[in-house]
Amino acid sequence: MAEWGAVLLACGFILFAAVAIILLHTLRRVLLRTEDVLGKAGLEISQLASESKELLVQASATLSLLQDRVEEVEPFCESLRLAGASLSNTLQRADSVTKQITDSAMERLERAHRENELRLAEAFRWLDAGLSVWHSFKRQSQPPADDHA
Repeated sequence: MAEWGAVLLACGFILFAAVAIILLHTLRRVLLRTEDVLGKAGLEISQLASESKELLVQASATLSLLQDRVEEVEPFCESLRLAGASLSNTLQRADSVTKQITDSAMERLERAHRENELRLAEAFRWLDAGLSVWHSFKRQSQPPADDHA
């Protein structure tokens, strides 16, 4: 019986060794596939890194160009802002001067109106007095119309 136990033990060991070899072989294939996938991923990552580097270089160049253009346009924008401020100040001053001129013209017009009213009233009184005197004189100097008829 001890022989059968040794045979069974030897068969178990052989079976265990066969399963271990199959597992190791399967593990080796998995590791090879993993290595292949990782190699491809590494190549893709290298390509992405080089494309990213090119993109960053292009983006940096574009940003540098934009910065240069902004610096070129900045004085023009500043001069436009100053021109706008100057125009605004000029318009405010013109508005103020126009208001003063209008106020002064209105005062002069009202003063002239008052003076002309007084002068015209006096002139009309003299005209009325003159016409009254002329009418009275004419009446006295004409013979009555009934006497000649």
